[in-house]
Amino acid sequence: MDLIQVKLFSTPTITQNGEIVFLPFRKAEALFYYLLVHQQATRDELVGLLWPEAGEETAKKNLRQAMYKIRKAFDAEVIISPQKSMVMLNPQIPIETDLKTFLEDAERGHELYTGEFLQGFFLKEGNGFEEWLLLKREQYRDQYIARLNRLLEEHYEKNLLEDAEYFGKLIITADPFDERTHRFLMLIYEAQGSFHKALELYRKLADQLWRELGIAPDQETTTLYQQMSSMKKARDKQPEDFFYGRYREINALNHAYHRFTVGEDGKAALLVGEAGVGKSKLKSHFVKSLQEEKLLVLEANCYQAEERDFLKPWQTIFGKLSELLIETDIRIPAHWQNILAYLFPSFAAEKGEIKVNPVEQIDRLKFQVAEEAVLGLLKLISQNKKLVFVFEDLQWMDPMSLSLLSSILLHKEHSPIWLIATCRNSYGKEVDRFIASMSNVQLMEKISLSRFTKPEVEEFISGMFPEHMMTPALKNRVYHETEGNAFFLVEYLNAIRGKGNPEQMSAKIQDVLRCRLLDLSEESMKLLNIASLFFDKVSLRALKILSRKEEMEILDIIEELQSKYILIDTEEEESAFTFTHQKLREFIYLQLSPARRKILHGKVAHLLEQSLQHDHRDRLVYSRLIYHFTHAGNRLAALKYEIMNLDIYLDFSHELFPLLEDEDLEKEKIQWLKEEEALKQFNHINRSLEQFKKDVGEKEEYLALKIMFLHMEGRYYIKEGEYSQGLDVIYQMIEAAHATKNSEYLLKGYRQMIYYGIQVHDIEQMAEYVEKGLALARTLDQQKEMGIFLRLKGLNKIMAGEFDGAEEMLHQSIEIFQRLNRKEDKYSLNIAAAYHYIGEIRRYNMKFSGALHYYEQAIGICEEKNVFRGSTIFYTHGGQAAFDMGDYLRAKNYFKKAIDTYNQLDTLWGRSTAEGYMALLLIKEGDYGGALDSLLRAEKFGEKLKSPYERALLCRVKAEIRVSMKNNKALQKVFSGVLPVEAAVYCKQGIQLLQGIRESYEIDILQVLSRS
Repeated sequence: MDLIQVKLFSTPTITQNGEIVFLPFRKAEALFYYLLVHQQATRDELVGLLWPEAGEETAKKNLRQAMYKIRKAFDAEVIISPQKSMVMLNPQIPIETDLKTFLEDAERGHELYTGEFLQGFFLKEGNGFEEWLLLKREQYRDQYIARLNRLLEEHYEKNLLEDAEYFGKLIITADPFDERTHRFLMLIYEAQGSFHKALELYRKLADQLWRELGIAPDQETTTLYQQMSSMKKARDKQPEDFFYGRYREINALNHAYHRFTVGEDGKAALLVGEAGVGKSKLKSHFVKSLQEEKLLVLEANCYQAEERDFLKPWQTIFGKLSELLIETDIRIPAHWQNILAYLFPSFAAEKGEIKVNPVEQIDRLKFQVAEEAVLGLLKLISQNKKLVFVFEDLQWMDPMSLSLLSSILLHKEHSPIWLIATCRNSYGKEVDRFIASMSNVQLMEKISLSRFTKPEVEEFISGMFPEHMMTPALKNRVYHETEGNAFFLVEYLNAIRGKGNPEQMSAKIQDVLRCRLLDLSEESMKLLNIASLFFDKVSLRALKILSRKEEMEILDIIEELQSKYILIDTEEEESAFTFTHQKLREFIYLQLSPARRKILHGKVAHLLEQSLQHDHRDRLVYSRLIYHFTHAGNRLAALKYEIMNLDIYLDFSHELFPLLEDEDLEKEKIQWLKEEEALKQFNHINRSLEQFKKDVGEKEEYLALKIMFLHMEGRYYIKEGEYSQGLDVIYQMIEAAHATKNSEYLLKGYRQMIYYGIQVHDIEQMAEYVEKGLALARTLDQQKEMGIFLRLKGLNKIMAGEFDGAEEMLHQSIEIFQRLNRKEDKYSLNIAAAYHYIGEIRRYNMKFSGALHYYEQAIGICEEKNVFRGSTIFYTHGGQAAFDMGDYLRAKNYFKKAIDTYNQLDTLWGRSTAEGYMALLLIKEGDYGGALDSLLRAEKFGEKLKSPYERALLCRVKAEIRVSMKNNKALQKVFSGVLPVEAAVYCKQGIQLLQGIRESYEIDILQVLSRS
């Protein structure tokens, strides 16, 4: 029985058996949503709600039409009318809604409230419905907030502060002016020692109240803020490096490391605990103790600001590995170089360029291909050195980096690779899944760090200040103030040493951080304010430009900051500095006024923009640009780089061969971005765009970004098989590009429509957009685009059976690309594509030897340039030509190469054909089981691609097998369940498909087979 599922919170979505259902017009949707809430209604009630202005007869006719359209959309009697005056949902058809679960599940129902009821849905004419909708939205929102308030209070009373904080944040997201919840959150942050969060929360509330309502926070909220912000200051001075205790944890680390060093596959060590508990100190202390000669320690930090920047933590590690390859003169295979150079720009052969085939950027390789390069490199290096990966703050690692780390741990086998990482005890679902999966297969051990006990704090004090005699009462006060948190303990003791009198300090530890800064000069504070803007490190060059000081003056100031253990040198080739602890940076940053932060972030962002190289290396800067432009309040610029950043990691294998023309100096694209993460990124950008439009209207800058986004979104939906939705988006993009005279994206939109026309064999649509693209390219005098559209015009004529005209277009395309290639060797694959199409002309005319000549030219270019994707279709069509001329050995060689390459790619074009013909060849060799497997794979890939031509070829394959089954009982036994009908049926199906495309020699073959 059909299962209908409806999402009513946030943007409404209707699915039937997993497929999205689109209702034909808004009032039909409104009718369906109203019945989902009320289950039934009278006809008078519904027409009054939806068609109040229409006459009674017209309104009821409209209602009947809407009911009919809904039934048609579901192909089921979803709505019934058991009585003439009554309309209701059919109780025999199961319908699941998030609203029903929300209302019935008092404990978990709030999780389904992902946005307001029917968000974004409205009727232009339907005052009654709009009034009902607003009432329902308010009702469900109030229920949602009431539940959250109950959960907030329950968790706060149980001292489950992190959970209470989570519910509080949900409440102020739904109601940003709820001051009671703001005060709750401020108290939670106070209890956690996170005063900077409490103060920043108040500032945001005050700013929002003033901007939106023109009022200030109420007196109770303001008093709480003043209490927190008026805590007394103290001073700080960092003692020499000091480490205390953690004997159990060190023993566990030593045990795991020992097993690793003796080749027993020691488990990776994950140090888990709250912020400031001492994870980083323990990790650094242990890593410093590793003295083995042939040991390579590779360290990297994960930052919250880079949580969405894919593979960022690995850039540092693979940068060091690329330097090691140069130092040790280790050689790696060229295709590894291609993949690693795309993933990690430090592997580029020369500055700014990757010295292998530049058109390879179109390839979206399967995970295992990238995995081969990464694991192969690590295995090669680990032959001479043991490798230890060290990651700080794993909770901020992006999903793609986690996938890579997981792969390394799962496949390291006996390679000498070990991991030690720190992680806060609160982390997201991706990290949770990673830790659980690694622990389940015995590859990781969690080592939990807890706060120091009271006796341990007393020993800590004695060890840190052996010369300082403290009274038991003072030691007791220190313990209660710090609660055994190592970071606060150190800061508190430094403050006592500086002030000597804890009575002069605030009651809570967060303000102790202020004392570290009291004796600093004004110039030192200015420099720290600038440094605090950089979440990872700040270069000397950046400090010089932003502070407008000379280098020597800056270095004098930095020496003072280093002596107070506030900044440390990163000891990199380019002089750069970082804070000794992120909490210090956060604290200094939060002391800056919002206005000053915005100005400084803007300056940093523009400085970073000036450093862009306009090549593959720029993506390493995108996360910083997004971070700084966001905090500078420049949402438009931040959105631009968010789209550019996502575009790098979203490739569209649907287009396969036609996308060969997007040729920048990049290499194979590796798709480690999961669909769930991709959609999350899409939704985030789309929401940001809509908010920007709401705030400023359809300005030119907004439209330019919207066009970029629509292009990416449309291609994504088409890739995922959502053709109708994808094409609608591309139409919108073309219309917007035309209106704004954006020729770059207008050409991209035309090409996208041509690619889709190729797939579904819509020759007329192809011709329309080919001519539009060619005319625009000529107007703009863009030679590359002219070459592309001439090649596509040649293909269009091939598909229409106009072979002479097609060959003329292809030769013109080749001439253009050969001229361009003399300037830049970037267009070889386009030349190969044209040769391939000329080969297709020969094959369609049954001149198989001539066809193979041109296929070989295309294949030769691919092999010379180390191209993966183009070669798949060349091998496949070469195999077809060889098969049809009776050279089965040569045909098998072509198909085997095609299938081997397909197995490394995420592409469908020609794959069904290669597998189908391979099934015929395997039958000729007597390998019936292998042939069946090939045929089933051909079926699967053909169904996904939905190409009429490839489906017709598969009919031919089935017909040939069915004919062979007549006198072969062994073959019958294997294939009878898969091919139940006679050969003539498959022949008829294939002929019908081919006649709908073009006249071709395969029709003659099928007609002969039908008579066999």
